[in-house]
Amino acid sequence: MKPRLALCGGPPAVDVALQSWPPYDARIAAEVDRMLQSAEVSYYGEEGHVAVLEEKFERYHSVRYALATSSGTAALHSAFVACGLRPGDEVIAPTHTFLATVMPVFAADATPVLVDCESDTEGIDPGLVEKAVTERTKAIVVTHLWGHPVDMDAIMAIARSHGLKVVEDCSHAHGATHRGRVVGSIGDVGCFSLQGKKAVSGGQGGILVTDDEDIYERALLLGHFRVRAEQGVRSPGMRQFADTGWGLNYRMHPFSAVMANATFDRLDEVVERRRERHGRLLELLRVAPGVDEPHVGPEVTMGAWYGIKPRYRPEELDGLPIDLYIEALRAEGVKIGRPGSAPLHLSPMFNGASAERMPFAGSPPEGRRAYLPGDLPVSESIHDCALSLPTFTYEPLEIVEQYGEAFAKVADGLDDLQRIAKERAHG
Repeated sequence: MKPRLALCGGPPAVDVALQSWPPYDARIAAEVDRMLQSAEVSYYGEEGHVAVLEEKFERYHSVRYALATSSGTAALHSAFVACGLRPGDEVIAPTHTFLATVMPVFAADATPVLVDCESDTEGIDPGLVEKAVTERTKAIVVTHLWGHPVDMDAIMAIARSHGLKVVEDCSHAHGATHRGRVVGSIGDVGCFSLQGKKAVSGGQGGILVTDDEDIYERALLLGHFRVRAEQGVRSPGMRQFADTGWGLNYRMHPFSAVMANATFDRLDEVVERRRERHGRLLELLRVAPGVDEPHVGPEVTMGAWYGIKPRYRPEELDGLPIDLYIEALRAEGVKIGRPGSAPLHLSPMFNGASAERMPFAGSPPEGRRAYLPGDLPVSESIHDCALSLPTFTYEPLEIVEQYGEAFAKVADGLDDLQRIAKERAHG
């Protein structure tokens, strides 16, 4: 006899609770308490816990420079400015990404040109990147979405053939690799978010890594004026501006650095735990009707992942509405929802909104494209069927098995779910 769906009054399949992230660490609390007592609450130079964190990122990514910032968005803004963008310049960017990947391009006085993604990896499509290059293109930004690295060999070949800079948004992909190279170290500059949900977390914070001295110095001048800029800016042409820089304050808080240092020290352990748990979950999703497990290419390692994002296949469940499918899984105790970010080209900032509708910004550059629904169909189709599951790290493997049981149970209860769907359709 099939187990009764929890939505119909049966017991839920999942009874193991998710753990909070990042996990509590008494050492962080003790160090922050010590800093409060000694008034070590801000840094102006290359010092303290921030300097330690930057050195760790430099070693891990085999780069000469790392620069901690107040957020991943600040790191990306610093990267775009440091790439020397000017008004009228274009940056080719993915539409299928979080807004912070792209919106700082506007703040750097340049124009994003959105392109679609690959249907399997969900990363920006190199073939479409090549087609989007014009005489105004100055850079490409890629997102290693959900932790799956973009095809960096193809992206770098395009960039080098056209003389373009490449910015890697690695916010989801701490520790991930493409053909043996750690993401963030492949393009001209890599940016990481250290926000609370990230594998390396400072609560808030970001970090920029690069081998390019010019990019590093320009990033310093944008958000680290006075002491830090005077310490780090060596070239005569830019050193004269070190006292004021651009005047922005993108410094990382010392407490964020304490937390990020502690979580960074556990990164390899976190990567291994997530690989084990998520690998098993993919096996279970592979045999569950109604859902496709996420693709993982043979040329990549997923590093610390960033949740599991399967796709719903209603045709395998006789067209069952996705909202009812999610409701049934939630009743079983599964933490599941829809990804929060729609493709960027569907937002008002990209669909032809006028200056009157954007009172905080100037008029869109002349000739800037206005996107319409259907223009970038792969991203739209993925968003329409995408599901979002948690990131498992320190939870017992039992919870992964229970999640697999819940997916199988909901598929087995299709008759009851179709009955519920018909009853609701008829009021």
